[in-house]
Amino acid sequence: MRRCLAVFTVLSVLIFAPPVFGQTGAAPKKDSTVAVRLHDGSLLVGHLAEQTADSVVLVTGSGRMKLARSAITELKVINEAEVHDGVYWSPDPHDTRLFFGPTGRVLGKGNGYFSDLYLFFVNAAWGVTDRFMIGGGMSVIPTSDFFGNNVYYLTPKVALVQRESFNVSAGALIGFAGHANGSAGIYYVAATNGRPDASFTYGLGYAYTKSKIAGDATLMLGGNARVWHRIALMSENYIFTGSNGGYALPIYGIRFIGDKLSTDLGFVNFIGRDSPGIFPGLPWLGIAFKF
Repeated sequence: MRRCLAVFTVLSVLIFAPPVFGQTGAAPKKDSTVAVRLHDGSLLVGHLAEQTADSVVLVTGSGRMKLARSAITELKVINEAEVHDGVYWSPDPHDTRLFFGPTGRVLGKGNGYFSDLYLFFVNAAWGVTDRFMIGGGMSVIPTSDFFGNNVYYLTPKVALVQRESFNVSAGALIGFAGHANGSAGIYYVAATNGRPDASFTYGLGYAYTKSKIAGDATLMLGGNARVWHRIALMSENYIFTGSNGGYALPIYGIRFIGDKLSTDLGFVNFIGRDSPGIFPGLPWLGIAFKF
């Protein structure tokens, strides 16, 4: 437990550090909204008025200023929606998922992430195209038969609808166990209404074993709300239907948001006919790094 707390303390410090902007491909166009990082570490946000080989003219809330190129370490075009009262809110680097379940969004082509849940469950994903991403992961629990006793899975996901404030995707979690025959997992469809900083996600999934549907549908309801440029409130809730239904698996907590790194801290519960749940629940710990 001390090791876990130490790791998440370091990660939390990292995400509260000033964001680092990568080099942009093409030169920003005039009147673009940009974020400029200077050598002294300060960050300026404004509209690009003019630029030459030696200088950049920026219009901010404080007025018009001319900056020498030699004083600038990074310059990045940003969306105006990412600026709140003059403060730049970097996008959630892990907006294709809530705590565990998928949103309706997919990774863009060439983007990827690595995530870790409870240290012992690792996952990575990559945007093959702007509409299709593929991921995979495994458990890394120490055992005398590591490859035989751990589980492995693939997570393909395809975008069906892609709009600024409405996205729908379909995918699967295809799982394998070292000594088991066949696979088991979930087929799902997920939709997300709203922008990444405030959205509602709902989905429907069916579990399967050995390519056959097993049981009734599982509903997923969740969402997030950005309350500060580094913090979002988040919830993810599963409702099990059918003759064996009447059960729910709620997860709630917060996401710390950095430029490339996010850290999820929350609680998970199980509520059913014979289980009223416990308060606040079992701890949920997860990280994700976008590359």
